[in-house]
Amino acid sequence: MLHILFAKKSFPIVFLLVLVCTTKLLGQSEKSTLNKINELRLASNFKPKSPQYIDLILELAKEKIRENPDTTAILLKEGLDLSLKSNYRAGESRALSTYGYYYFEKGEKDKALDHNLKALNIAEKYNLGAEKLKALNNMGLDYTIQGEDALALTQFLEALEVADKIGDIGMSININVSIGTLYGKNGDYQTAATFLDIARDLSLESEDNKALPYTFLNMASQYADMGNYERANELIDKSIVFFEKKNIKDWLSHSYEQKGSIALRQKQYERALKYLLKAEELCDKLNFTYGYALVYLALSKCYLGLDNIDKAEYYGLKSLEFGEDLNVENVIKESNSILAQTYHRKGDNTLAYNYQTAYLELYKIGADEKFKKGLGILRSKMEFENQKKQLIVEKNKEITKQKKYIYITIGALVLLLIFLISVYRTNKLQKKYTQELQEKQEILLQHETELSEANKTKDKLFSIIAHDLRGPINSFYGLLELSLTEQMTKEQYNVLIPKALNNIQGISVMLNNLLEWAKAQMNGIVVEPRELEINSVLENTIKVLTPLASKKDIKIVNEVPDTKCFSDQNHLTIILRNLISNAIKFTHVNGTINISATRKDDFLEVAVSDNGIGMSTKKVEQLFKNAHVDSTFGTNNEKGTGLGLFLCKEMAESNGGKLWVTSIENVGTTVFFTVPLHK
Repeated sequence: MLHILFAKKSFPIVFLLVLVCTTKLLGQSEKSTLNKINELRLASNFKPKSPQYIDLILELAKEKIRENPDTTAILLKEGLDLSLKSNYRAGESRALSTYGYYYFEKGEKDKALDHNLKALNIAEKYNLGAEKLKALNNMGLDYTIQGEDALALTQFLEALEVADKIGDIGMSININVSIGTLYGKNGDYQTAATFLDIARDLSLESEDNKALPYTFLNMASQYADMGNYERANELIDKSIVFFEKKNIKDWLSHSYEQKGSIALRQKQYERALKYLLKAEELCDKLNFTYGYALVYLALSKCYLGLDNIDKAEYYGLKSLEFGEDLNVENVIKESNSILAQTYHRKGDNTLAYNYQTAYLELYKIGADEKFKKGLGILRSKMEFENQKKQLIVEKNKEITKQKKYIYITIGALVLLLIFLISVYRTNKLQKKYTQELQEKQEILLQHETELSEANKTKDKLFSIIAHDLRGPINSFYGLLELSLTEQMTKEQYNVLIPKALNNIQGISVMLNNLLEWAKAQMNGIVVEPRELEINSVLENTIKVLTPLASKKDIKIVNEVPDTKCFSDQNHLTIILRNLISNAIKFTHVNGTINISATRKDDFLEVAVSDNGIGMSTKKVEQLFKNAHVDSTFGTNNEKGTGLGLFLCKEMAESNGGKLWVTSIENVGTTVFFTVPLHK
């Protein structure tokens, strides 16, 4: 059974969903907002510059960001222009924050951060609590997606203080979830659980506990990372009930993606596939780009686990595309890992090596950055706490000093512990990299062996061609020379000419096969399939080969019914010509060749049977190994190389079919091949 190690899923996408979906949790419904806007516009005393109207325009812009971003851009411009004209500072700050959210959804992180900074400056300048809270919250998101966890934590801690100060319970719930998720991302599950418990308690205590399903879903992520899959699934199932009832598609998609990812960790691939396909379907309804990034990555892992290499490749490439478009480092890294495994399984070791190299580079960078950012988060937390304690210093300096010493001591111990852990992890990574290099070296040695075998096959091929071409041509030349010098009797002429013609005919067949094989090796086999009457192709082939069969009094019996198939006509002709020609070559005088066909599902299975000399089991096994090209002789000393049969197999497979051989020595041989019945 295939065993695949999946790296632990990172939290940025989960974290993103916590923040950007706040509008669904706290905002009005789109219908309600539109109704209120229309009511204001129809009022006799309507004023476009009124704060109430501007707020509704900005609320509608926020609700339309995912569904219709073009409408959002128009509404935001209107809201910002009206705010500037009316000196409505709260509206100006709110419009800039919503612009930040808008650019964030478009993947333009720098623009998002720039607009949120402008919104924060206005909110601080005019002492706007709610607007400051929104800007800080959005900036925390911006820094998180950029991988600046320390800066993100600073913004969220400050935002949490503002939310508590102005009594915004909904935002307090949201920010506690965000902070908990941030700690979980960095492996501090105990601290993460503390913040998530606070969010859960606030949701239960609140009159409107609609935030609870969102909190449950993020708590499920923590439980999954701690290995408690049963508890994680319980929480997700509770959230799904709520999201289905409210028809919240993006969060419902994320819920199914979470269940699929948990099943992946348990190697329950069929179960995982069921949930992930549901998540993909929901993403399709929303064109949910961030959702696609996670779902496609999980689907690529799932199909690899199910040994469906083509779909693993397809979804791996899609997840890499979305990861790069959105600049989500973890998705890019894991997509490279999955594609490396996929192409290794497909036998394309060059691509596998390239993707594995990219993955290792990202892994090493991520390991180093995680350590640095872990220190940064610790420092950010300490700095924020120290800032708050400056206010207490004024009242009680002695107590503050004692606490400061305690925190410094704890911080030093924690830093020392982190340093020791980093040294241990670095050594562990070094061992891993050494092992991976050894594995790559083994792969290179294997490639060298395969190349050597290919060269041997090439040398053997040209040696046989030179031998088989030179002999018949020299014989024919000698015969012509004798006839010109009139040293040959009529009886000798009658004996030698048929043999010479037979040799020349063999050369013609061999040259045709060689040219087709060489063309396929240089340019690949070009397939131009179309609907064909197989009997028409077969009868033409039999007609061409009947003179050859007549020389040995061999009877060719066509038992193929009138059937249409879907194939390249030239390829089908070459396959039938080679198989019947081989049968004639290895069938005794007065022998019989039977050609039959039966339907097998969506294919037609054709069999070319003879009662000739047959082959041993060992020889059958060697037929298709490395383009087997050994000289062989028919029952009438006809020469062959085996190249034609190998070419037939390649062409059958290029047309979507198969080719195989059964044979009993001294009894006969049957060659089967399949061809599609439909397009």
